[in-house]
Amino acid sequence: MAVRTVLTALSFVALAAPAMASSVIHSAPTELGYTTHPEHAEVGKSREQVLAEMDQSKKDGTWQYHRFGAPVPVKGKAITREEVLADLERSQKHPSWAARRVGAPVPAVPAP
Repeated sequence: MAVRTVLTALSFVALAAPAMASSVIHSAPTELGYTTHPEHAEVGKSREQVLAEMDQSKKDGTWQYHRFGAPVPVKGKAITREEVLADLERSQKHPSWAARRVGAPVPAVPAP
């Protein structure tokens, strides 16, 4: 049992070591606890690309939602009640539908 635990721990270390070596922050036995290596950072977007995306977001109005962390409204056609009920019935017929996990089947509701 102890050998199995040690081998499991060593395998996790062997798998995690390459991932940690390629990151920007490395653990270190110092008071701070880590060192930074900016040269390991992946190349991202340029400043011009980010500013262009920001300008586009401000123009189309989505910036007002992003700056407060609110969800952006979906643009498009709203679905009808009948379409929602048809989608629900189709989902309930799927073999993975489990009443104990996602709720009991909803009885047919007459349209208003």
